Amino acid sequence: MAYTTLAIVRAMDGMADDTGFLDATIETAILEATLLIDEYTGTSFEAKAFSFTIDGSGTARLTLVDPFDQRRVLFPRSITAITVDGTNEVAEVGDWALFPEGYVIRDEGSFTYTFPGRNVVIAGTAGITTTVPEDIALAARTLARQYTLDTLSRVDDRAVMMTTELGTIRLSQPGNRYPTGMPQVDAILNRNNHRGPSVA
Repeated sequence: MAYTTLAIVRAMDGMADDTGFLDATIETAILEATLLIDEYTGTSFEAKAFSFTIDGSGTARLTLVDPFDQRRVLFPRSITAITVDGTNEVAEVGDWALFPEGYVIRDEGSFTYTFPGRNVVIAGTAGITTTVPEDIALAARTLARQYTLDTLSRVDDRAVMMTTELGTIRLSQPGNRYPTGMPQVDAILNRNNHRGPSVA
């Protein structure tokens, strides 16, 4: 799911031209905006599905970490399927505890570790909310609109300033703390950021 819709973005200022801005372009921009928001904030803002194969822990606690990008799956809401060493254990999850930090703790037994690992297959849903907050929806539609407008922009996306008959204009640039270069959107994303500090 995305945090905004084609109709909402199409209704924004300057977006009514469906020949200059194709529906497919806007749909792609919406997807990119949603992915950026989820990646930067470290969570999703609706219940989204996850599924991956990870190592058992040898304890009753399992940390939900995507094995490809090593990002923790925060705010797990449900486990829809789980096998440990090939044994289906989905019937057992009713008494397991799910923690916002991305932990699953079973009521008895352990998530055994079997060499060479990758012995736990788990699927479920996760997200801090089930309904997209208005500020995240605002960030998504603003980002999607800007991405779409940029497809026709003559300004190089690496430009830091430009000079016109009105003078020199300094352009905002994205960075670690400002992922989009758009102050209003960056403020929303930083306010909703749930990623922990990086440890070198």
